[in-house]
Parts: sequence; structure tokens; C-alpha cells
Amino acid sequence: MMQSRRDFLKNVGKVAVAASVATAIPMSVMAEAPAHPYTYAKLDPEAVADLAYKRFSELGGCCVGVVAGLVESLAATVGAPYTEFPVKMFQNGAAGYGQNSLCGCLGGAAAVIGLVCESADSKACLKEVIDWYKTSTLPTYDRGSAPAVAQVVPGSANCADSLLQFFTAAPQINYDMSNPDRINRCACLTADVARKTAEVLNAKFGV
Repeated sequence: MMQSRRDFLKNVGKVAVAASVATAIPMSVMAEAPAHPYTYAKLDPEAVADLAYKRFSELGGCCVGVVAGLVESLAATVGAPYTEFPVKMFQNGAAGYGQNSLCGCLGGAAAVIGLVCESADSKACLKEVIDWYKTSTLPTYDRGSAPAVAQVVPGSANCADSLLQFFTAAPQINYDMSNPDRINRCACLTADVARKTAEVLNAKFGV
């Protein structure tokens, strides 16, 4: 049966109203984006280190390992918005962001510190972590599959410099990035940086 012109216009009007309501509802009920900085809660540095070591292998590298160790620990304590945080976005930080530049561990630490701190505090906390990294004998983490075959003072925040120190101290690896001992060393370093970041943040927030 053919519609009358009046019925046709009436139905078009109903569709237009329904469409406008459908468009408006998500905007009115959409949850507000979480305010920066995110809420911080006390972390167990050793538990963070264990998780970061594990996530290094599961997610693919040092940067995402540090982020996952910290963010997933905060998600377990604080809940949202950490439960919605896309940690896998940091998988591109491995091997000095693919350029042997800034160590991905430190990039991950910088991201999480920036997530929970205002600018001035963020810079101060990150400086503390980087200064510690450059001057400490690392890695110290030994609860993974095995301790690292060599410990060195990185002397720099760059992946290439840190690895050069390690390869020099462990010539049997022959600069082979696929060597299991090299991989384990970086997993242990990931755990160390995640733990240190948790310690620095706990101290900053007095928890």
C-alpha cells in the first residue's frame, strides 16, 4: 500500500528525531576522561619487579614490561582508569625504540611517572631514576629464570651504550641480540627499573 505524503513526512520526522536522540545520548552519558595526574597508591616494589620481568617476555620488551609492571599493579589496587590503560602501546619501545636510542626501560618509567605526577615532580622523579640507572651496577634482579651473566654500570641512558657495556663484560655472547643470556639480562634490567620507579614514586607520595 502506498503511503500518503503526510504519512511519509511523519515517518521521516520520527527517523530524524530518533537519529538526533541516538547521537545526543552518548555525548550526555559518556564518562568524563580521567583527570591528570592519575591517582597513585603504594606499590610493593618487589612484586612490581616480578611482574615486569614476566611481562617483558609475554608482551615483547623492556619498555612495555616496565609499564605493565607498574600500571597493572596500580590497576589491581586502584582499579579504573588503570584497568583501561592500553599498556601494549609501549611495545614499540624495545631496543631503544628500534633505534638503540633511549633505553626502553627508562622510556617506560618516564611514561608512568608522567602519568601520576605533575610536571615538576615528574621531571624530578625521572631524573632520580635515570641518574640511578646510569651509575648503578645492573641488573641486580635474580628471581627470574637465572641471574644475568654479567652486571655492568650502563654509564648512559641510551640502549646502545648500556648494551655495549654488557657485551664487553660478556664476550661469549658475541653481540648476539637473540642470545638467551642477552634477553634475560634485559628482562632483569626491566625488573630493576620497574622496582626503582616504584620506590621513587612511593617516596614522592609518602606511602
